[in-house]
Amino acid sequence: MRICHFTSTFLPRVGGVEMVVSNLARCQHELGHEALVITPKIRGIDNRVSVPYRVIHYSRPSSKRYLTRQVMLRLLYEHFKRPFDVLHCHSAYPHGYVAATFSRLTGVPVFITPHGPTDIMRKERIRSHPKLEQRLRRGLQEAAGITAISKNIFKEIVSVGGFTEEKVHIVPNGVSLGDFKEVEPFVGDQPYVLAMGRMVAQKGFDQLLAAFAEIADKVPDLQLYMAGEGILRRDYEKMTRQLGLEERVHFLGLVQGAQKIAFLKGARFFVCPSRFEPFGIVVLEALAAGIPVIANRVGGIPDIIENNVHGLLVDAESTVELGKAIMDLYKSPRACKEMSVNALERASEFDWMNVTKRYLEVYEKGKILFEEERRESEETPSQIPTT
Repeated sequence: MRICHFTSTFLPRVGGVEMVVSNLARCQHELGHEALVITPKIRGIDNRVSVPYRVIHYSRPSSKRYLTRQVMLRLLYEHFKRPFDVLHCHSAYPHGYVAATFSRLTGVPVFITPHGPTDIMRKERIRSHPKLEQRLRRGLQEAAGITAISKNIFKEIVSVGGFTEEKVHIVPNGVSLGDFKEVEPFVGDQPYVLAMGRMVAQKGFDQLLAAFAEIADKVPDLQLYMAGEGILRRDYEKMTRQLGLEERVHFLGLVQGAQKIAFLKGARFFVCPSRFEPFGIVVLEALAAGIPVIANRVGGIPDIIENNVHGLLVDAESTVELGKAIMDLYKSPRACKEMSVNALERASEFDWMNVTKRYLEVYEKGKILFEEERRESEETPSQIPTT
């Protein structure tokens, strides 16, 4: 099968969507399929990447007004050079909307994975703009299949309306368990808990700092490591000083690859204070590292973490509850050890190869339904209006 992934963001930029597309394409390649990624160029940097599948970086459209026409030409060009069997879009809008026209022109079935939050959530701009929501709905209606990365995103997708729930399949994101096997844990001078992510408001690092400040005196030997970069890093560093936590909180900056895994493995547990997470890949990575997770009960996180089994789930609005969870789990090494065992077992369910096989099943089922619908459409005589 020749599978084309159509995405607005990809390597060498590193983030959740980029890693999802990369791992999915890699596993499809390893299973004997031909995977291709089509994505815009990132201006000002070297876009070359070392991967076993083909990546095409196209120039971004010169105008949003002509987005569909310009991108469509590139999709058609690549398809006619070497035809796609499947076009997999990694956003509902604009990619799913563009792909609907492509599918009508070529007969190629389209599959859509909204990664959220900007393209599918009811509170976001696209859903509140009638014309854009209509376009988003059209793409979803004409897709051969839609995948939701969590139960929460499933609800947001079906809320668009205009298609049956049976078209939507829940397929979670994954983790590459093999990456964790040969990495030794980081050993700090004192025990630490780890938080990691983009330093933006959605990730809730301000709430974590406030919660840690409330319990700092009760766990005097515990350190907080915060990994990541973002527009609010300086604000969080300033907040740390204001709270008098300079000696307890350590900003690691961007960590990737083996270094990230080492910090995860060395932590007593992981803390995810996000105000919202469509899925929570970093939560999966923590489980794969064999450590429990304390996280807010939001978005797709409850799909991954069972409270008191793989970690602790807390109220997203309560810094008191978050601080208490950190203190309680740190002071309960036996519970922490049991959760660590459960974490590894849970992570095995999300290995990328298993997730990729689920996507391939969705493709196969969707292609059959797509062909049936096309035949029915061709067999139905045109309705000529009478006067």
